[in-house]
Amino acid sequence: MSFHQSGPNASAYIGTLNDVGGSQYNVTGNNNTINYIEREETHQGLIGRLKNTLNPSHLPGDGRPECLENTRVQTLQNIYKWISGMGYPNILLLTGGAGTGKSTIATTVAETRRRSGHPVCHLFFIRGKSDPSTVIRTISYNLAVSYPPIARFIDEEVKRSGELSSATLKSEFDILLRKPLSSISSEISHPILVVLDAIDECGTPHSRQVLLNVLRDGIPSLHSAIRFVITGRPEEDILSLASLPNVHHSILNQQSEESMHDVPEYIEYELGKLRSSNMLRVPSDWSWDESLRILSQAANGLFIWASTAVKFIQEEDLNRLGRLEELVSNASSLDLNNLYITVLENALRWNEYASKLFKNVFSLIFFSKSSLSIQDITGILGLQADTTSNLLSRLRSLVSFEEGQSIKIHHTSFYDYLVSCVDERWRIDVDVGKTSIVNNCFDRMGELLRYNICGLETSLIFNKDVPDLDERIEKNIPSFLKYICCNWFNHLRDVPYSLELCEQLKSFAYHRLLSWFEVLSLTKTFSNHVGTALLYTIQWAGNIDKDLTIFLRDSLRQASVFSDPISESTLHIYTSFLRVAIEGSVVARHYSQYAHKGFWIEYVGEKPHNDCIKVIDDDDCRVVSVSFSPDGTRVVCGYYKGAVCILDSASWRTIVGPLVGHEDYVSSVTFSPDGRYIVSGSEDCTIIKWDAISGDLIWKSSKPHTDKVRSVVFSPDGKSIASGSDDCTIRLWNPENGEQYGDPIQGHTWSVYSIAFSPDSLYLVSGSRDETVIVWDVTSRKVKLGSLEEHEDDINAVEFSPGGDIIVSGSDDGTIRVWDVVTGEVKRVIMAGDKYVRSVTFSPDGMRILAGGKFGIKMWDAVDSTAAPKKFSEDSNILYVLFAPDGFSFVSLSNECEIRVWDALGGEETTKSDYQQACIETIAVSPSGLLIASGMSNGSVCLWNTLSGKLISGPWNEHGGRVYSVSFSPDERFVASGSSDNTVKLWNIPNGDYIMFKGHTGDVYSVAFSPSNPHIASGSRDKSIRIWNIDSGEMVVRPLTGHTSRVMSICYSPDGTKIVSGSWDDTVRIWNSETGQLISTLTGHSSRVNSVAYSSDGSRIVSGSYDNTIILWDAESGQVVYGPITGHLDWVNSVCFLPDGNRVISGSNDRSVRIWDASTGNLCRSFNGHMDYVNSVCFFPDGIHFASGSRDGTIRIWTLENDTNDVIWHLRHEDGWVVSENGELIMWIPPDLRSHLCIMNNTRILNLPFHMKLHFITL
Repeated sequence: MSFHQSGPNASAYIGTLNDVGGSQYNVTGNNNTINYIEREETHQGLIGRLKNTLNPSHLPGDGRPECLENTRVQTLQNIYKWISGMGYPNILLLTGGAGTGKSTIATTVAETRRRSGHPVCHLFFIRGKSDPSTVIRTISYNLAVSYPPIARFIDEEVKRSGELSSATLKSEFDILLRKPLSSISSEISHPILVVLDAIDECGTPHSRQVLLNVLRDGIPSLHSAIRFVITGRPEEDILSLASLPNVHHSILNQQSEESMHDVPEYIEYELGKLRSSNMLRVPSDWSWDESLRILSQAANGLFIWASTAVKFIQEEDLNRLGRLEELVSNASSLDLNNLYITVLENALRWNEYASKLFKNVFSLIFFSKSSLSIQDITGILGLQADTTSNLLSRLRSLVSFEEGQSIKIHHTSFYDYLVSCVDERWRIDVDVGKTSIVNNCFDRMGELLRYNICGLETSLIFNKDVPDLDERIEKNIPSFLKYICCNWFNHLRDVPYSLELCEQLKSFAYHRLLSWFEVLSLTKTFSNHVGTALLYTIQWAGNIDKDLTIFLRDSLRQASVFSDPISESTLHIYTSFLRVAIEGSVVARHYSQYAHKGFWIEYVGEKPHNDCIKVIDDDDCRVVSVSFSPDGTRVVCGYYKGAVCILDSASWRTIVGPLVGHEDYVSSVTFSPDGRYIVSGSEDCTIIKWDAISGDLIWKSSKPHTDKVRSVVFSPDGKSIASGSDDCTIRLWNPENGEQYGDPIQGHTWSVYSIAFSPDSLYLVSGSRDETVIVWDVTSRKVKLGSLEEHEDDINAVEFSPGGDIIVSGSDDGTIRVWDVVTGEVKRVIMAGDKYVRSVTFSPDGMRILAGGKFGIKMWDAVDSTAAPKKFSEDSNILYVLFAPDGFSFVSLSNECEIRVWDALGGEETTKSDYQQACIETIAVSPSGLLIASGMSNGSVCLWNTLSGKLISGPWNEHGGRVYSVSFSPDERFVASGSSDNTVKLWNIPNGDYIMFKGHTGDVYSVAFSPSNPHIASGSRDKSIRIWNIDSGEMVVRPLTGHTSRVMSICYSPDGTKIVSGSWDDTVRIWNSETGQLISTLTGHSSRVNSVAYSSDGSRIVSGSYDNTIILWDAESGQVVYGPITGHLDWVNSVCFLPDGNRVISGSNDRSVRIWDASTGNLCRSFNGHMDYVNSVCFFPDGIHFASGSRDGTIRIWTLENDTNDVIWHLRHEDGWVVSENGELIMWIPPDLRSHLCIMNNTRILNLPFHMKLHFITL
């Protein structure tokens, strides 16, 4: 089939040779008038919403030519017959070489159908500027515009499916095309045409492969009236469609009879127009016909030659005849490259300035990461306003451009010529051109970036609430500056390291870094770009300039920590980041002069280096497996319910996903060595290979394991995938098609928990529940080394060292073993903890061994076995640890699905600490108010100085379980404690000597000293209360019984004659402390009673309950005075009276402490600072201060006096913002510091190495 075009091959435009950037291709639609009434809203409103939802790609039309009349007649007839005929495949693939007229034919077909009133969606792609991932959304949107009946159904499917930002192309096709088109199939009376022009220009062969697969598989399932015309060059991936039965393939050939006929027609028509309009004046004796013949012969059926020659003549205003003469006289030697030489020689006076300008402009056109306009190029190069347009106006035969629109080259062959021509003044050296772009990026940022670039007046509001922000951005951040800020690092990555560029980078880092942060924040691109930018920059810079590398790494760390506030409110770069991070950040100290002056942070105590960089907690999704991409910019996570997601490694925001394919827990995920693919293994016994860019499922294992898949890995050479399973086998898979290589590898007798390839891909190591390690030869599939049987429990993790000479394994026996690969001998045994090494890995340089498990997270020197390990965490729930590819950070995953990012250069050697990594179960204030005793979940009792906040005695670790209650003796000589080990202990202050009281048969939940006798009372899970003589250790009276469930709280009356108790039998009871007789039973709570207390005069009792309420009782009559008092949102764990008896304090699982009026039951005040349940509260004797102990591990001391700060503020725990009473944004606190912040009226925090106080100067 031959084709004819009436103009240049406009669709073959090339904009850039780098596949970075957004989707940019041209889209045209048809506003076909159809008698359709929207029932819920106007069509225009619906289209507006779909535009926001689908975010289709669009560029203005660029005057694409159509075929001349009476040309390509047979070809066009064949296509129109295919469109309207019955029984044809609904895909027509039109292929042909460069310049053969594919796009002109596609445009002719689309516009002819459009003029006939039929629905048309016409997309024409531009190389390097088109993203395959947006094609389906753009088709769907364009169909909604051109064919109103489908719009409502697309909208309904979008609403039904939820957000689409992370959907795969396959899902998008189903949601946005198949289902809506199926819904209106009965209404389709004429064919609906979709034209995808120059599909070979859309992305890279890899990135568009998924799109081609989706189109190949999906289009045949559509209504037969939906027709797709796809054009492209005959490249391998495009031609793969041609052999399919559902594709009609047509080939264009420049040597065909039609092409050889139509190219002369085109030349005659275009030059004839010039002549007839007197724009080309030809002497009467000129051999016109012969000249046309000569040009046609030189073109040889190639339209790009003919169109370039015609444009070359057209663009010359003064001497068109001279140009025609030149072409005719040299036609015999004018191949396409020589034609380009002729055009260029006539375009400019090629002096040094013109040559430099040409190279700079065209380097940007070729190597930019997205399409650029004249204004963009002018701005990036720092040129005078008309310079670029003046240059390009002389080259219209080679480029197409309009003001404000993207510049396009008519044909890719022009690029090929410019980068390959030798010794020409216009030759573009690729390396020089790319380096020049980087220099220009740094130059422009140095000139234009500045502090508070948009002149924002306040940091108290989010960016979205700045009323005129769009106008400010348009005025201060031109499109070329945004382009530079979003792409300079991609350009830097294109060029090799040089000292000159490093100096440019240093100047940027030390003077413009925060202003760059501003632009990314204001343009909503911070989380998308900052992590990748800094990672690329660190990799480029290497370790040549160590200070710069440290600075850049700290920039990356801080950008990751403060990604949320900076993205939401630009000026919090200076208000939050610089203020909060100044103690530990070289970047914050360097830029400290720009820090907000309205407040300052006081650090009380010594703030240690914070090893934890970021905390990612997603209770809803529950991450259970994680892996880094090879370049460290992305992370893949597997989830409990079977989903897989790809996240940005700096912001930890989802980029792609959730990917749906598994039906159960995704136990293992990993990237391919080139980062293009992901493999996941699941407890549903299957393995899936995914495209890491689009998220599309490539294959799912056809012969799955017969039990849960525990581990999947890619071989370093990318040629194999291995999987280990509970079926005791290892299987090898072909990464290309998912077929299994041979039979399963057998040798283990129980579940295979972990597998790893050697660096050379020749060997595979496996660790099993059968307590053995085996090394396999991958080629022979035989045992090379094993079974290695030194471990005494399940082996959870195995890995080769980066050098491949040793293997490390971690086991539930608490050991890490280092094996010699050659001999199988154990070279080293590391005692990690008592048990459960869940994960172990080498650092990328092989110098460190990192492990996680029941003992927390520790790191050992891989060479020096005498060096003490570094400890990063004591969290006993660690499941997995993994180094980032650069070795400077690592992630940990806990069985609570919390991910933490750690600084791998941190960690502390294991030493005794004054601070207990445990929950505060109970606290008591001494009668003098100078001491606080605390009972901990780890079984310890501690004594704290209330003035200094220091631990002065303890921890006393003699209890064998949680300490639920502590109490001071009236003379402050002793502390009593009750524990889950069923005992009461009496501790001597200050040396910690103790006496133990045994008798309870269940946990002791409460202890109390008698105010009048040397007695201690205790309440227990065994439902009894016992009263002990301190001196003899004997019980004073028989056990007090009557409660029908555990006794949670007891308290003596002020005169010591009575004891009040609260129980999980929902009652409060009063007892005679001397005889043990029950005096009365108080009922009123609807659930368990957790805490009881007497007022200082003994007239009233307060109780707090599981039913979230508080009740005030008359101590004599047992009648309810007030209550149930409501307000708490969860269980009330602890209550007590103020010394004056006028107020009651309560602590709850809702994390708050509340003060109540004891006369009215009204709430006086609420205090919110704890990060977890408040387990215990008590007042100081002065009646002004009180303390609270929490499951978050801290004790907070509070005051009822007015705060010295004039600003009223509070911390929003859910997002970390410190806000004023009006909700204004004062500052943002990172998750790891929130528990360290003293909020209003909080004077001190105990059991932390430091705490923070905010001091306001002015707001």
